[in-house]
Amino acid sequence: MSEAAVKPRWWQPVRFEWSALEMLVMRLGFAALAFWNIKWETRPFTTQKFPNGLAHFFDFTWLAQNPPGDLVQGAVIAFLVLYVIGILPALGLLPLAFFSVSIGTLLNSQGAINHSWQLVTMMGLAQLMVYVWPRKGAGVSLWIKPDLERHRQAVWAALIVIAASYVVCGVVKIVNSDGMWLHRAPWLAVQLYKTHYSAFYDTLSMPPEWLQKVTEILVQNPNVARLVFGAGLFIELAGFVILINRRWALIGGLAIIALHLSISKIMSLNFEAHMLAVLIYAVNLPGLVKTWRGER
Repeated sequence: MSEAAVKPRWWQPVRFEWSALEMLVMRLGFAALAFWNIKWETRPFTTQKFPNGLAHFFDFTWLAQNPPGDLVQGAVIAFLVLYVIGILPALGLLPLAFFSVSIGTLLNSQGAINHSWQLVTMMGLAQLMVYVWPRKGAGVSLWIKPDLERHRQAVWAALIVIAASYVVCGVVKIVNSDGMWLHRAPWLAVQLYKTHYSAFYDTLSMPPEWLQKVTEILVQNPNVARLVFGAGLFIELAGFVILINRRWALIGGLAIIALHLSISKIMSLNFEAHMLAVLIYAVNLPGLVKTWRGER
């Protein structure tokens, strides 16, 4: 078989060769992000009137009567240390995954869904599955102290979750609008007006003048609105590029972060968890030198 037959083309995703240091920083970053992302104060959520996911089968309101206190949170952090240093990482992720799923299900059963919870939780579950998945010929040592190959598989799984989440988000927009999302994009500009006045009635303060002018331009120029909001849709649909190679991961990651920053400024919708996840895994600051050199 020739080299051309086995060498992947530039656009074909191939798992990156992350170093031990890069993955250590990633695990540390994800552990901090996932712990921060959990809403540990569960006392207000005494019902689940709008069951979501596992809430159709289980009652998670016990968390309102028994909110995880400092002792429990401290134990979760202690287990996460195992995950970060790469010793018994599956055990280290287990408590975090349990509370992320259970508390997240309870909060998402209150009538509104927190999408950042879904992304971070799925990233944690994907890594957990990689660490517990058996490998032919591997002994117990693989679970105790996984090799670099297994750690790379876990990071790759987390990156796939990020890419898939954005692509699915874009596809859902198109499907739910019967292919008319771009045509209807100017309606989002009108929604901005409603958001501005809703904030005004809450705070008696209008948004900055520049934002009012931007909104006015988008409302009065439908094609400009389509161009602006269509760029965001394109970034979502092209989310898979972060799997191609390091450079595309950096470019795609920065584009996603720019998208969320613009949404935050214009629509007051904040996606800090998404931006941090992309920063940790796609932008990958410790690996910028390798990215610059064009390494995998």
